[in-house]
Order: sequence, then C-alpha cells, then structure tokens
Amino acid sequence: MLDELVHQFTDSFAFYRELIQNSIDAGSTRIEVQLAYRPSAKGGVLTASVTDWGEGMNRRIIEDYLVTKFRSLKENDLTKIGKFGIGFVSVFACRPDVLTVDTGRDGESWRVLFKKDRSYELLALSEPVEGTTVTVHKSATASEYAAFAAHSEAAVKKWCRHSDSEVMLAIGPSDGRPVPPPKLVREPLRVDAPFQVEHREEGTVIVAGPARRLPAPTSLYNRGLTLLETIEPMVPGVALEIVSREFEHTLTRDNVKRDDGFNRVMALARKLADGPLLDALPRELEKAARDPANDDDYHALFEYARTRLSPGQLTLRAPGGGAVAGEALLAQAKRDRALVVAAERSPVVERLLAAGVPVLEQSAHQGYLERVGALAGTRAIHLADKAFTWAEQVPEGHHPLFCAALATALRLTGATTSEVVVAPLHGGCQEEPFMVAAAIGRPMRVEHARRSPFVAGAGPLLCLNLAHPEVAKAVPLLRLAPKLAALLIARLVLVVSGKLSVKADTTLTTWALE
Repeated sequence: MLDELVHQFTDSFAFYRELIQNSIDAGSTRIEVQLAYRPSAKGGVLTASVTDWGEGMNRRIIEDYLVTKFRSLKENDLTKIGKFGIGFVSVFACRPDVLTVDTGRDGESWRVLFKKDRSYELLALSEPVEGTTVTVHKSATASEYAAFAAHSEAAVKKWCRHSDSEVMLAIGPSDGRPVPPPKLVREPLRVDAPFQVEHREEGTVIVAGPARRLPAPTSLYNRGLTLLETIEPMVPGVALEIVSREFEHTLTRDNVKRDDGFNRVMALARKLADGPLLDALPRELEKAARDPANDDDYHALFEYARTRLSPGQLTLRAPGGGAVAGEALLAQAKRDRALVVAAERSPVVERLLAAGVPVLEQSAHQGYLERVGALAGTRAIHLADKAFTWAEQVPEGHHPLFCAALATALRLTGATTSEVVVAPLHGGCQEEPFMVAAAIGRPMRVEHARRSPFVAGAGPLLCLNLAHPEVAKAVPLLRLAPKLAALLIARLVLVVSGKLSVKADTTLTTWALE
C-alpha cells in the first residue's frame, strides 16, 4: 500500500508542495528550501531540506500521525490545506538514501530517521529543535545534482509561487561551494490576459481576464499552493487564478473536490466575469485598438467581446492603431454596403479617418474581416486606397485665368460642372487626368469621381490632375496662354469622356478664335 501511495504522485518532485503545505498548516510564516552538494571521490551526496518554524511535533504526533497513514489532525479544518494524512510519503518518490525529520514540541526534540527501505528509527535529540526540518540525503554525481536542483527549483516555483507564507529558496553550486542566501519565491496573481479584474473576500481571491489563448487556463490554489492547473472551461473564454480556502484536493492530488465550497467559488467567478469584467471590456477594447504595438491583445479582446457586446459597443481597429467606433462602422456599412479596409495608414486612410469615414485594419488574423462583416451585415470589402479619392488644392495649382477659361469652354460643350481647379489627385484616381468632385479635399468614392462631367449630378468641380502626363504638357501654357491651354485641355476632357464631335470641336475653335 505504501508503494502505491508513493507512486500516485506523477511528479516525483511534488514532495516540495506536500512538505511546504504541511509547514503552512503548522503555522509557519516562513519556509526555507535549501539544496546543497558535497562532492567526494566516490561521487558525492546531495541534500534537499525544507525547514519551517511552525508548531512542530512531539512523540505522540509523530507516532500517531506522521508515520501512520490516513490519519490527520487537519480534517474539517478550513484553515488547513491537507486533509488525508498521506502527503508526507511523497518525499519517497525521489528515492532518498536516507530521510531525516528533525522536529520539536512541548519541550521534546526528535529525529525520525527513515532508511532506504522506509523503515524508521525514532531518536531523541539533545539539542532543542524549533519547528520541523525534513531533509533528503541522496548519492549523486555533480551532473545528477545539477539536474535535481533544476527540477527542484521548477517544482517549488510551480507549486508555491503564490504561497501565503514566505517560501525562500537557496540552491548551492554543484562544485560544493557554500549555499548562497535564500531568495523569496513569490509572484503576484496574474492571468494570461490583456487585462484583469479582481474579487476579494475573506478566504477567497479571484483574478479573471479574457484569455489571450483558448482554451482558457484556470489555476486553483489553497493558501497560495497550487492544487490544479487545467484548461477545463470553468468560465468559457476567461483565464482564472483563484486562491480559496474552500478548495480541497482529491486523494490522488490531481484535481479538486467538486463540492459545495467549489461551486460557491465558481459562482463568484462567473459573477465577476458577467459584472466587472464585462463592464471594463469596452474601455479595454478601445485602449488596445489605439495601441499599434498591441495587435495580439486587441484581437484576443475582440474575439471575446464580439459575442458578449452589441456591435455598436465594439471598437474596431484602424490601420496602424486607432479606434473605429462600432456605431460609426454600422452606419457606414449600411450607407455603402461594404467595409472600407487598408493594410497600412496611408495618406488616403488619414484623410478618410479625418473626414469621419471608418477604415478598418486589413489584419492578418484569419477570419477577422469576415467576422466584422457579419456583425455589420455586409460581405463586400473596399480597399481604401483604390476605392476612395480626393483632390488637394495647393498654391502652385491655382491658375485663375486658365481655370475660368476651361470652365467656360466645357460649359459651351455641354458639361454640367461649373468650376475648374488644378490640383494633384490622391487615392484611386491619382492616375486619372481629371475627376469630378463636390468639394476640394473631401474624400469620395472612385466610381463617383469618375463620372462624366457631361452628365447631370456629376458634381460642381472638375479637378485636373497636375501629375498626369497629358496635363503636365499643358502646364507651361497655363499662365502664358491660358485660353490656348484651356482649348487643349477641353479637347482632352471631351476625348476621355467620349464627347468630342465635329459640333463640339467647332464650338471650341470658334470660342478660342473670338
């Protein structure tokens, strides 16, 4: 039976958890774990000790509880972690050559000396002992000691990183030099999430946040000692770290009891997720959207939020970081029946955002735009740099005599535009010789800008693109011979628009010769 108990521990270094648990239950506020190595010609010896300053044991407790299995002084005591009276045997899983337990209580001081076959002797000590020290003695080479020390450090940090008591760790070098001063093993409760919220009450602390990775991890502790680390969906999508005296581990140490206490704590965790966490979600989602360096966190929050917030409450991400309000996106999608997206923050994107047109980041995260489109009720996607354009007035583009002459020439040939400007074009029309617009600087859809200036409702402005090669040829004439330049450009506009006819050409020539 003892063999079965020893080998129930899948991690042979889990004995640190059991010994430290016993020390905490004994009332010790400080526990020291120390590893040392003494090399010798025959190979050397390692020692690994766990020392506490708790209440210790007298002879009756040693004989009735320490060396008697399935009996515990801690049954039905919520202030204690252990319950079954079998945790101590875990220390035999590391196969010690000798195991010593030095302890004292009520004026008694004892050493329990366990041999390799697990038989023991009870020896009275002449010097008083305060608390309890459990020491493993084991033959080992220097490399075996180094491996044992590394496993020990990992185990102590895994099982005791949130301990209520101060757990100190000191590891001596493998060359036999003195052991350095111990260091505190403690980490704050922190979940793997972009942000976290907390609930605290007597005996229970819950930390929760939207998990960065699914399935969401959950870690359960009693008095800060790890009882269970699992990806079981305790609260779907929520990473949890819970310290509670309500938790009790099972006999096999690989789970916690799913009893009334467990259910009470899980109900508190769900309440935390449905309340404070959900309340903070819109604010944290917007904060992550605005941070261009926070890409993974933003998408983790979006995935959590999209099924828990209304589409109007969501914040979408603009290229290069930036907030796009869900309500604005819904309005734009309803108006244009498409999403406007861009891979980077180009001048077109800047102008669209400044004009209040929502532009979404063309994210590499698989399915992101499809999910946003489903929320907005559209599958169509417009690339900002190709779908939008605008004309930007610059001082060197202002040629009043030429512009007035061209506006007249176009009106004579049937154009509906009333004004001409010379300006560079940006976005989807930057390769075109001209576009029509309602106003300078205002972004508009490319299909609207490409409408013929000879149809009703095309827009009051005809914007000539200074960067177009055919327009550039006429630039030297704009000031020297504005009417001749207007004649040449008018013919260009008519050709591009498919409106050049004998009648139109005669009208232009007559006007130019007057």
